[in-house]
Amino acid sequence: MDLILQSLKSKTVQFSIALAALSILQGYIGFLPVSTATQALIGVGIASCIVVLRAVTVAPLSKK
Repeated sequence: MDLILQSLKSKTVQFSIALAALSILQGYIGFLPVSTATQALIGVGIASCIVVLRAVTVAPLSKK
């Protein structure tokens, strides 16, 4: 349980949880009525966020 709580301190993990929740909403309710081109741009934005989060990571979760 401590590992899960410690993992939740990670901005990357928080971002992934939010992304999973939005994916569920999109899949079940059509939360965002967007074209395939827009979906591609959203994918690029998500990938960019992950790269930025990785770049700002300075310490392992065990140090948080």
